[in-house]
Amino acid sequence: MTLPLVAILGRPNVGKSTLVNRIIARSEAIVHGQPGVTRDRNYFRAEWRAREFRVVDTGGLEGGNLPELSHRISEQAIQALRESDLALLILDVKEGLTAGDLEIAEQARRMGKTLLPVANKVDNPLKEMELTDFYRLGMGEPIPVSATHGLGVGDLLDRIVEMLPEAEQPAEAQQGSARTVAIVGRPNVGKSSLFNRLIRQERAIVSSIPGTTRDAIDTRVEIDERIYEFIDTAGWRRRNRVTESVEYYSQVRVWRAIDRAQVAILVIDAPEGVTDQDQKIASRIREDGKACVVVLNKWDLVPGQAARELLADAREELHFVGYAPFITTSALKGSGIGRLIPAVEQAFASWTRRVATSELNVAVAKAVNANPPPARRGKSMRLFYVTEARVSPPEFVFFVSDARMVMPSYCRFLERKIRETYDFTGTPIRIAIRSKRDSREPRS
Repeated sequence: MTLPLVAILGRPNVGKSTLVNRIIARSEAIVHGQPGVTRDRNYFRAEWRAREFRVVDTGGLEGGNLPELSHRISEQAIQALRESDLALLILDVKEGLTAGDLEIAEQARRMGKTLLPVANKVDNPLKEMELTDFYRLGMGEPIPVSATHGLGVGDLLDRIVEMLPEAEQPAEAQQGSARTVAIVGRPNVGKSSLFNRLIRQERAIVSSIPGTTRDAIDTRVEIDERIYEFIDTAGWRRRNRVTESVEYYSQVRVWRAIDRAQVAILVIDAPEGVTDQDQKIASRIREDGKACVVVLNKWDLVPGQAARELLADAREELHFVGYAPFITTSALKGSGIGRLIPAVEQAFASWTRRVATSELNVAVAKAVNANPPPARRGKSMRLFYVTEARVSPPEFVFFVSDARMVMPSYCRFLERKIRETYDFTGTPIRIAIRSKRDSREPRS
């Protein structure tokens, strides 16, 4: 369904993300004492008294002449207000009403939006007496809460579901499950630019400042009558460069994004080439068994004579995910983006492909007979049968007379033969070898 949307607005460091986590009943939004941690619009699903709705967490709204990054954070918050069905203005009872609070309220009035004042950090009854100043907003009685301690949040949720409209019925194209695609990579390689191109809106803040994105940002879009859930993530830094706790929590969300994704798009800075950190990220994607597409971004900055060599070097450096399609793009200029969705679809199809057991056994038996593993102590390995035990990613289990005779190099041979026979572009393959007693052999 198209669920109603609640926007969480307020000045920096008033407790918006803490309240979001209380509303959605899980720790998804990054909470930190440092102002300006939340930057983009971050959407979550919530439920209260059998009513489902969405919540959008935003960065702090600030007035006046702002630096570029702060200005873009405020623009994201204004966009959240513009698309919301209900907005909560989070007020800090310790600081009282400020000019910034009044400015946010005025913006909501100009847009014709319903704004519900919420006084946060009311952790004892005496502080409720300090709410009278907030009546100057002209929006009625503020609801007192303590997001940190959970006080008053139930009353707030009661009020929210009373004020929200009913959910709209889903459009036909929205039926079925979405492809979940995580966009990962080092800081400042163009992930957010690519994300915005894919979803066709300025959803994530794009800045030359490394580390601009901190949360994992989810957005569902329809492309060619199919639903995709794209996850923009923070840049994956070297461990010794994660100097702030907020960066640590950002990276935890990168790991979570890969864990819950079906396909990971690994974005590489093409002019810089593949680094050891890119290799570590690719290794993590493979270990997690996710489908993968490698994007060499900023390709427009690569000199023409160096392009072929750079692409070959990238494939060599990332040989352990050599099954992934390599796409060259310029996210800022929009070139190459049209090839990305077909590559994601191809990787997803491979990740979920199941091969019929009878067909698989014919192909594998032919390969093993042509190139059997070396004999051991005069005995040769006998292949009984092979089956695809599971998908996502595909796992093939080989039942043989003696699993000890099958070395890792032979497992790689088996994988290569399966890939040569069937199209598994974009997905890792797992090979498992099991010993199975031949019933024709005498038992000891």
